[in-house]
Amino acid sequence: MPEEIQPQILNRFPPPPLDFFRPLKPLGDAPPLTVDIGGLVFRLEGCDVARRTQLEQRYAEFLSEASDAYVASLLDAAKEHFVMPEEAPVGTGHPLSLGWEGEDLLVRSFGFAGWISLQQARGAIALARAEYEASAWCVENYLRVATAWRVLGEGGVLLHAASLVVEGKGYLFMGASGSGKSTLAATSRLGEVLSDDLSLVRRHGGRFMVAGTPFRGTYTRGRKIRGEFPVGGVFRILKAKTNRVEAVPGGSAVPILLASAPFVVDQLARDGRILENLRQLDNAHPLAYLHFDRSGDFWDALR
Repeated sequence: MPEEIQPQILNRFPPPPLDFFRPLKPLGDAPPLTVDIGGLVFRLEGCDVARRTQLEQRYAEFLSEASDAYVASLLDAAKEHFVMPEEAPVGTGHPLSLGWEGEDLLVRSFGFAGWISLQQARGAIALARAEYEASAWCVENYLRVATAWRVLGEGGVLLHAASLVVEGKGYLFMGASGSGKSTLAATSRLGEVLSDDLSLVRRHGGRFMVAGTPFRGTYTRGRKIRGEFPVGGVFRILKAKTNRVEAVPGGSAVPILLASAPFVVDQLARDGRILENLRQLDNAHPLAYLHFDRSGDFWDALR
């Protein structure tokens, strides 16, 4: 089984059906907030003033005035939790579950449930009243899932990867939690960091691009970057005492890429585009292993 896939923590808490959302009311009547996530635009409607202020601050560098946007309505779930905290003890993984009703994607976690219609370019986020999982984080998790599925349709992928821009090109460094993505980003002696956690790869025609998004992870230094950059390389990182690059054996690249594709990794039976997009990415930019130390000089090995 590909690394990082943990079926025991996936989809343990099935999302509620679409009928659950129909009677729910908006949280408030604050003006909509439009957010640009790597060129994919979302308009958040139905906020109350307090949450809108939180989200406006969180996404300040990524606000947009675009009119052509996916519309997500924020709703009062009228319940305290969607997953009780004691049902997913610390150490068992985040209980984010996906399901389908026809062509609509359903999602559920501690503090929210939602639906996503890719065909209608709209959906809803029902927020639980308890803040065990902060509402701003719930909205971001919904946006991450929606982004992963929106980009799939154009041949792209959302990867669990750090990304850095050097000399106008975007480089991707994949790895499981604890593999060193944040260390690599923080110690790099060159370039600017787009993210140390989730990186958006878009495809325009036959060209793959790394896009700046608000999904930066824990990295707080430097400016938050909008824009797209041609992919310069894709690497699976491994901590080591010296820096070196190693070829990935034939047939191993796509499973490794798949293991770093959250929110779609367990949906292969549902959508064959997932593997095809990863094959195309590897064909254009063959995956390699990067063994790296903490000196920040790994760029010499890449060159």
